[in-house]
Amino acid sequence: MNAKEKILFGFECGRAAMRESAAGETKFARPGSKPSYAPDQTANTLHIKLELNCDFRRKEINGKCTTDFRVIHDGTREIRFDAVGLGVRSVAGPGGKPARYTYKNDVIAVKLPRPARQGETVTIAIRYRISRAVAGTYFIGPDRKRPDKPVQLWTHGETEESRYWFPCYDAPHEKATTEMIATVPRGFFALSNGALLSVAEDRARKTRTFHWRQAIPHSPYLVTLVAGRFSEIKDEWDGIPVLYYCAPGREADARRAFGKTPKMMKFFSEATGLRYPYEKYAQIAVSDFVMGGMEHTTATTQTDRVLMDARAHPEFTADWLVSHELAHQWFGDLLTCREWSHAWLNESFATYFEALFTEHDLGRDEFLYEMRDKLHIYLEEEKEVYRRPIVTHVYRRPDDLFDRHLYEKGSLVLHALRHRLGDVLFWKAIRRYVEKHQGQAVETGDLINAIQESTGKNLRKFFDQWVYGPGHPDYNVHYWWDDSRKSARVRVIQKPVGNHSIFSMPVVLEFITDRGPRRYTETIERKEHEFRYPFAAEPRDFRFDPDHAVPKTIKLSKPHSMWTYQLGSDPNPLGRIDAADQVAQVPTEENFRALARAFLKEKFWGAAVEMALAIGKTDLEPARDFLVRALRSTRHPKARRGVAEALSRFRDPATLAALAGAARKDRSYFVAAEAVRSAAKTRSAKSPSILKYALERDSWNDTIRAAAVSSLHHVPAPETVRILKKYAAYGRSLSARSAAVSGMTRLAKSYPGLFRDLIALAGSDPQGRVRHAAISALGKLGDPRAIPALEKVSKDKRVPLRTRSLAEDSLLKIRPESDS
Repeated sequence: MNAKEKILFGFECGRAAMRESAAGETKFARPGSKPSYAPDQTANTLHIKLELNCDFRRKEINGKCTTDFRVIHDGTREIRFDAVGLGVRSVAGPGGKPARYTYKNDVIAVKLPRPARQGETVTIAIRYRISRAVAGTYFIGPDRKRPDKPVQLWTHGETEESRYWFPCYDAPHEKATTEMIATVPRGFFALSNGALLSVAEDRARKTRTFHWRQAIPHSPYLVTLVAGRFSEIKDEWDGIPVLYYCAPGREADARRAFGKTPKMMKFFSEATGLRYPYEKYAQIAVSDFVMGGMEHTTATTQTDRVLMDARAHPEFTADWLVSHELAHQWFGDLLTCREWSHAWLNESFATYFEALFTEHDLGRDEFLYEMRDKLHIYLEEEKEVYRRPIVTHVYRRPDDLFDRHLYEKGSLVLHALRHRLGDVLFWKAIRRYVEKHQGQAVETGDLINAIQESTGKNLRKFFDQWVYGPGHPDYNVHYWWDDSRKSARVRVIQKPVGNHSIFSMPVVLEFITDRGPRRYTETIERKEHEFRYPFAAEPRDFRFDPDHAVPKTIKLSKPHSMWTYQLGSDPNPLGRIDAADQVAQVPTEENFRALARAFLKEKFWGAAVEMALAIGKTDLEPARDFLVRALRSTRHPKARRGVAEALSRFRDPATLAALAGAARKDRSYFVAAEAVRSAAKTRSAKSPSILKYALERDSWNDTIRAAAVSSLHHVPAPETVRILKKYAAYGRSLSARSAAVSGMTRLAKSYPGLFRDLIALAGSDPQGRVRHAAISALGKLGDPRAIPALEKVSKDKRVPLRTRSLAEDSLLKIRPESDS
């Protein structure tokens, strides 16, 4: 599953999302954005003790939050808590005596009985009730449309939602030990951070009380509570309990999803130089989670949509999500960004470490292909939506920062840093950074200093360009052979990034000669460079950045014969992929045969996928025949999926028959789904029958049915509208509903009724992901008739802040900023 599919299917960590672009939109900062910094404080949080009585019938929580503070300076007269929508019942100050307080503008200000002294410890206890929570706590359970939905409670705090379920100083740098005493119905289990100290049962009240304690300080947004009926699966690594929780009956699926966790713990412990620092690691799969996963300290919450059956498992893996959330236990939980503007120290590190585990587990080719995927998803946002520095203090809300720059671009920057330093120095620097700052809040300067302290390298210029500045290098490279001087010549032109200076980066130039490869490293730091290299004869090939270490866009001009040579000889799969794309741009039968030979000998499925797509782009009849045969004979399901996608360019009976056969008989859910999509794209008279079959076919996560729903717009008809409405309705699977919203968006201008349906979904749909998709769709359509509905959502404080923020984004796409 590539990065874009992770976004579309809602498997991303945290709040990562890619905004839909609007015509001409280039600015990251929205109206209302301003320089944002952590507020002043009068005391540091030492310990938070939460005692929560969870009423599942009323969907309420009666809570008591007892917080210990250490006063920062003499004369402190009040302690302030962030708190939104809490029904405060009482407040007790030092000694347990009632305290005076005010609660306004989402802040509880508690008056101290006397001015406190510097270093003095102050304890404040607040009793409160949570009812009809807007965010923070989520009660879910069966209803008329979804009678099989489990009864569960889960919480979520990132970035500023902890204040919705307990009063706290809700900032990432504020680290404290925590305690959770949760009372739930008998038969339920409750998971929280740290070690389980006790479980007490009250037979009279038919309840169980779980007492957890987190001994290593962590940030408020990392505090968690999950409760419901769960099966427990026990594993371990190096004496540390590793626990998986899932709905009863899905134990085998959970083992498939989470089973590599111990291997990841070993790898990350060795890579960072710091053994996993906590007393346990648990993962709990919940229903209707607001995202893919969330790295609560020692107790990650995962969506149950990554629990896969045996048939999906050969092709689908949750390893990327599991490794990402586990990496956060070091980068995000143990070392936490001081302010959200430096959140790349959490998310970029976790994103890169998920790729590093891929390299460790599956090999270099898989790693490089994954990094290529990350580059493409970042470039899409950079080109179509906006370009921004990775670190910026100017934003509207912290959630705005959680985009493709923070995740994918940041991971690419870390890879470029690794290449710049070399593996030995890179890992020496990472270990110094982790060792020095474990348990602390960090900012980018701490990483820069750790690199310099451990390696002697001053990389402030690197960080100024890549982290504090926007964009990436855009190269135009031209190679030619100067026969009169027996030299290879290379001209490199770099386009400046907006009003910013050009990048200065060492880049490898490689020439493949009869005596083997020759490499030269040149610092590209001006708008134009020209290099000359003497050789006895013209090289067989020239490659610019052959290791694909520099995140960049590039136009490389060299003889076509070199591309053909590279297609068959480059040891780097990304080089073979680039060559396949270039060879396909000259659609001759000779080039088709070169591509076909490369496909047949290709051992890495990712390169085979791209070669199949390149073969399809030739639009040649022999290419079609080759792909039809390959759909039957290709063994690797991921490569076979690429073949099915490539066949979408052909509309003849043989192609339709092959796609119909794959849609009906291929063992892979994903190949069948791709065959359905390709059949629809052909717009053949037989396409509707293939779609009809797929709509009736059950599969894991509704993969095949969702493919059919998402493809209906290729065969628009009144019947199509009826089917889209059917699958957009609450009660259908999330995959099918999301696909239906996508199809409705494509056809809304032709069928006005669909536009009204999107407004209804955006206004009140009970499933957050579908509501968000509909809100984004209205912005994409740009129809002013959506303004009243979007304004209503954007101003309704009874809906989550994330939902309101999306509505504001969509309003900006419909009307000029001056009117917003």
